[in-house]
Amino acid sequence: MLALVTSTATDSNGGSRVTVQAARIGSATVTWGLHSAPLFTLRLSVAAYPVQ
Repeated sequence: MLALVTSTATDSNGGSRVTVQAARIGSATVTWGLHSAPLFTLRLSVAAYPVQ
């Protein structure tokens, strides 16, 4: 799966918000920070579902 980080923001309390857009069904891992010591890792699993 391909995932693209489309925006990031940090609030006044130090909380972070990241918007990720998936291009297709599958799994992806988004890591934030240094490669050797990431601050956090987000694992995504995207599945298709019927739209009604």
